[in-house]
Amino acid sequence: MAHGGTAFLVTRKIFLATIAVMLAACGRPAARLQHARDLALAGHHKTALLEARAILLTLRDEQGEKVDAVRRGTLKLAGDLCAVYLDDPRCAAAEYRELVKRYPTASEAFEARERLGDLDMRIGDVKGAIEAWRDQVATAPGRPGADMAQLKISRALLDQGQFHDARAAASELQRRWPKSPLAAAAALLSASSYHLSGRHADAIAAYDAVERKYHGTQKGAEALFEKGNCLAEIGNDDAAVKAYTAALPHHDSPDAVQFSLERAERRLQRGSPVNPRNTAAVWDRGYAQRRASAQ
Repeated sequence: MAHGGTAFLVTRKIFLATIAVMLAACGRPAARLQHARDLALAGHHKTALLEARAILLTLRDEQGEKVDAVRRGTLKLAGDLCAVYLDDPRCAAAEYRELVKRYPTASEAFEARERLGDLDMRIGDVKGAIEAWRDQVATAPGRPGADMAQLKISRALLDQGQFHDARAAASELQRRWPKSPLAAAAALLSASSYHLSGRHADAIAAYDAVERKYHGTQKGAEALFEKGNCLAEIGNDDAAVKAYTAALPHHDSPDAVQFSLERAERRLQRGSPVNPRNTAAVWDRGYAQRRASAQ
């Protein structure tokens, strides 16, 4: 019986201590924010988000340095919870956007901007994503990740079929961050915009320029491979074979290059004259043609 009474007293003390902390937190926004963070760390993500929203509702439009610090931290916490733990990109985008709107120069806002574009893409808002990335670049061009945001702008525009604007965005990356490791990707993307829009002659010239600038690198090999594809599309398999062969040593997907190379070589072989007395060649040609017609 004594043991039961002791257990009851211990439980009662813990309960009262918890109530005391909660009551104190209710009266102090900073303490409530810390409580919400503790809930998040403990894995209670939904409860932490509810607490964060309750804090924002309590603060409303109050002003002051301490209030602003709590509001910034709470908005950031709510956005992080939605983005990382609750897999709710729409919720995260709303919280981050409010943070950027209220405190555009705060450190938390810079971090929010870096996530906004990707979140908008996840919910299918391409226009919003492009605007978010542009805002990220314009606000902090010297901050790590600005060149990646610029490349994402170019890719999104390319996917939308806005080829001229995609090239302009890629050119901007190369101009503003010439030493960026993404400059080569931007140059290749610019060349591909001609290819995708059916301007094969311009694409071949652009791929050649990329290969010359990044000769002997993976991006140079990618340019050669895409040049080969472009040449094959216009029926110049002889030149395509040369481009594929040059791409093989440095390309990161040699199997894909080899496959395209062999197809171009087979097309050349089918198009060349065969000595009718060479029965092996005649048989091979017929076999290749039957396989092609069956595909």
